[in-house]
Amino acid sequence: MLRPGDLVLLLDPKSRRYLVRLEEGGRFGHHVGGVTHEKIMAAGYGGRVRTTKDAWLWVLRPSLEDYVLLMKRGATVTYPKDAAAIVLMLDLAPGERVLEAGSGSGGLALFLSRAVGPGGAVVSYERRADFLARARENVEAWGAGNVEFRLGDLSEAALEPEGFDGVALDVMEPWTVMDRAADALKTGRQLALYLPNITQVVQAVEEARARKLPLKLRRVIEVGYREWDVRPPVAHPHFRQVGHTAFLVQFTKLASLGREALGKDERRGEPEGGEGED
Repeated sequence: MLRPGDLVLLLDPKSRRYLVRLEEGGRFGHHVGGVTHEKIMAAGYGGRVRTTKDAWLWVLRPSLEDYVLLMKRGATVTYPKDAAAIVLMLDLAPGERVLEAGSGSGGLALFLSRAVGPGGAVVSYERRADFLARARENVEAWGAGNVEFRLGDLSEAALEPEGFDGVALDVMEPWTVMDRAADALKTGRQLALYLPNITQVVQAVEEARARKLPLKLRRVIEVGYREWDVRPPVAHPHFRQVGHTAFLVQFTKLASLGREALGKDERRGEPEGGEGED
């Protein structure tokens, strides 16, 4: 049975989602009727409740994806499809330490937190106090206890050299902090950038090359997402689609980066070769 303080996801007849924190004596209001929190608690996860207007609401356990999309926002949230790709790019494992700059609303920090587990740690820097407060509130409300928020600019942070197993940068001008991020990243590990437009991507790659940072560009991607509406015997793409959200850029930290040793493609800041090439 559910208890006060638990989070639930309510699903209405049209599959619209509502995130609710249960309270003693609380009530959920909806255009198809209301329902008390006590009835929701009694139904439990997987159950359903009838509203005052004789409509049904399903009571579900919210996933991390649900929570990130529905939680309160300060800055624009990192979409789960992108956050999941960043976790894959960084190749994180339980017990590792990851550095983030640009806490936003805390969405990416939650995905990083889950990837490194209770024995790991996420250190998240944010320049704006209001964004940091919102991110901390969202992370604590989800129950992630391995995220440490720090107010300040990463370029001015005192970081242990090679102290992190991965770095994720969600800032407008990442080239201003990439040298500090590269110093803090362990050799052989990954640095990921989250950037809204391709102009920023090109400048970040150019700046990394110009400053001779020990970072090898691995790939630049967009993550597509297309949901389908399936009502047998009919199936068609959802009318509302998620378009472009961001470009994701992956770098690997190298032990050294002698300019004279770089190949032609790498001098242009491009990945060498491709899959299936000899």
